[in-house]
Amino acid sequence: MQIRNGVTKLMKEEGYGKGYQYAHDSKDKITDMQTMPDNLVGHEYYYPTEQGHEIRFKKRLEQIKQWHEEYE
Repeated sequence: MQIRNGVTKLMKEEGYGKGYQYAHDSKDKITDMQTMPDNLVGHEYYYPTEQGHEIRFKKRLEQIKQWHEEYE
């Protein structure tokens, strides 16, 4: 329930948002928080091309992948 926003007192008491890591608070803007079900972890769903803004997206995805290899 870490990625669920605890907007009410009851939701917070039920654990909504507990353990959430806000990526923008970290130096690299990345966290090791798992947000996908175990059976989907490691699968790739987006393959950016070498066109337009996707070039930047591809570089960022490579940086993220490298970060996870180094820090996990």
